[in-house]
This record gives sequence, C-alpha cells and structure tokens, in this order.
Amino acid sequence: MTVNSHLPEIEAAVDQLLAEQRHNDALANILVGVHNHYKSPAAQNQLYYPVFDRQMTALAAALEAACGLESATPAPLTDNTLIVASELYQVGGHSRVIEDCVRELKSVTLVLTDVFSSYRKQPAHLNWVMDTYENISLIVLPQLSVWAKCKALRLLTQRLNPRSILYFNHHQDPIGLVGTMQHPGSRKAFIHHADHNPSLGCTLPGMVHADFTDELPAICSRELHTHAPVLPLYAPDAGRKTFSPVEPDAYSVVTSGTQIKFTRDGEFALHLIVATVLQATRGQFIHIGPLADDWLIEIRGHLETQGIDPLRFVPLGSVPSLWQTLLTIDAHVYLGSAPVGGGRAAIEAQGCGYPLVFFRIGDRQALTAIDSVYATPSSNWSSLQELQQLLSRMGSRLEQLGDEARAFYEQRFSHARFVQVLNELVN
Repeated sequence: MTVNSHLPEIEAAVDQLLAEQRHNDALANILVGVHNHYKSPAAQNQLYYPVFDRQMTALAAALEAACGLESATPAPLTDNTLIVASELYQVGGHSRVIEDCVRELKSVTLVLTDVFSSYRKQPAHLNWVMDTYENISLIVLPQLSVWAKCKALRLLTQRLNPRSILYFNHHQDPIGLVGTMQHPGSRKAFIHHADHNPSLGCTLPGMVHADFTDELPAICSRELHTHAPVLPLYAPDAGRKTFSPVEPDAYSVVTSGTQIKFTRDGEFALHLIVATVLQATRGQFIHIGPLADDWLIEIRGHLETQGIDPLRFVPLGSVPSLWQTLLTIDAHVYLGSAPVGGGRAAIEAQGCGYPLVFFRIGDRQALTAIDSVYATPSSNWSSLQELQQLLSRMGSRLEQLGDEARAFYEQRFSHARFVQVLNELVN
C-alpha cells in the first residue's frame, strides 16, 4: 500500500522541472497527477505518494530560499493554531470536523488554499463560510498560481508563528504542505483526509498522523512506523430520540447522503435498494439529502413496476441538521448509504438511538472495509437478498439495537474523547 508505481512518467517530469527550478510547473504536475490518479482503478488499495512527498519537500526547501527565510532566527511561538484546508462544504464529515476543532481550540487561524479557485470564481460561496467562522481569523489565498499561493502561505505562517498546524488538505492539494512544512518549531498534525484514497502528505516526516477510524491508523502505524492516533468523528450530542411503538413489520427506514454516496446503475442502484426495503417492511423509506428530480422520478417509476406505492418513498432533500431531523421524523432504523458509506452520518444516527444497518464491502482487505464506526458489526449486508433478510429479522429487536447504538456513541464518540485526542495533536 505504500508504494505507488503507476505515476513514473509524471514523477520523472517533476524531477526534471525541479532541476530547472520551474517550481510552479512542478507543483501543477503533482496536483494534476494526483487529481487524475487518486480515484482511478490504478489507485485501488493505495494510500500514499512517497515520491511526490519527497518532491514536495524539495519544493518547500526552495520556497524558503525564495522567501528569504533560510537564515531567519526563529521567534517565540504564539498560542495560535493554524488550520490549513483546501475548501469547505456545507455537507460532509470532514468540513464538520474542522468546525469541531475550531470550537474547541482557543486561538485559531483558518486558511483555505482555494486550490481550484472555487472562491475566486464564485465569491458568494464564501458567504456561509464567513458566517460559520465569524469569530476566528479566516483567510482565503487569492493568488492565481500554485507557487504564489505557497509563497503567500509561507510568509503568513512566519508572521503567525503558530504553536501547531493542522492539515486538512484535499488529496491532490500540495499548497498547505509545501507552504508550511519548513516552518520551525510548530507541532504539525496531518489529519488523513485521504479516507480510502491515496493522498499527498502522508509520508512526510515530522508530522503526527491522525485518522478517523480504527482501520486506517492501524495501516499507517504499521507501514509508516509511527503512532497514528484515532481522532474520533465526534458529533455533538443533540439528545436521544424517544421512538413511537411500531409493529415489527411496519417500521420505517431512513437513510441520508449526497448523490455521490449512491448509484443509479448496477446491483446496488438506489431504486433497487428502496424497493428491497419497502418489500421487507410496511413502513416508509425516507431519504435525507439532495437527489436530482429525474432520479426521484426514476425511483418512483421502479416502485410502481414492483407494485409498491411510490408515496412510501419520502425524499426530504437537504436539511440543516441530520441529527435534529432524525429526532423528529417517524422512522425506527437507519440505513447507511451504499455503496459509499458515510461515517459521520452513521455516528449521528447511532447517537440519536437508531439501530443501524450498513453496507459491507465484499473485499475485506479493501481500504473501504471500515466496520469500526458501527455498534453492531453483524448488522451488515452485501446483497439485496441479505438486506431484505436482515430488515425482516430486526423488527422485534429495535429497542435492544437502539440501546446498543446509543451506548456505542457515548463510549467511542463522546465530546470528552474528541477533546482529549485533539489536545494531544496540538500540544
């Protein structure tokens, strides 16, 4: 998993660009190379880009010379924590983790590299970001070139002189790493945004390497020969739901996620999952999250062909809070998104007291085979037949399974545990 042998031509090209001191071109090649590779079949079961990381280290050294910082005398560190991210989203677990970190840390500067120029092209996308982070210093790097962004970030870091730096870079974004890795004295913690995909930065020396599940830190600890702690995907406790009584075969099922968590084609197409659920129970299938209008029509049309009332499929669209929505709707079981799981959503559902059913990756050696965020590992499925059988059996055990889910949340994803690990990362 540590060696990437699929990018030799780009790696060689970057070495040549480095020799010619064409720093921006070198960075651009790294960025595009990872962007085109990290989700491709060639990247399956890989986590690291060791050659690109070595090349980024050389770029960071060249950046010191370009900024005139090679002989600078280090000043006393401040109490500031610098958080570097690529961009933020209103949905998704990783953006929420940054919010959680900001909430707990005393002095924070948040820098967005804007690696794709998203905010430059559409400044209005920053409105919700500024509202969310109105009480901290928020900086978006406005420079056009990747090298210029690195230089601006390096000079900013020198002025801030933070005690700690947390990295939440996208897989292909080299800016935050190149722009800060040479800053002396700061404690640096790489938050493995890579999930099950390879990412820049994983093999850089001198960084604490944290991740969100038990499985991936175990791999990184073993292969990188370092201790990689688990930073739990903490979700603030909004309370446990009081469920209404329901007959064992008449409960409703709820799922959530953006469109990238589901598929319209193949064995696990969403319309097939919906039909399977509604054949296993007389209740409703509630979907939280955006779905295109033609996709909704497609799902309802399939239900009609199966003799299932299409009104039993209830799409709620996007909601301000998953947990708050789960508290109010009339449902009893949470179905994890499939074929792409959602870790934070699963944690919120279990904290709310929902029994949870999740999709099991067929290849148990795959990096996506993550079970550690689920209270009941046996409540999994990998075929529609298994899903229907599982749902048909669990109606009489809803209260017990809900108790297990809530206890699991309290034990593994509490506020106290999150704060403990976060403090270990920054101090």
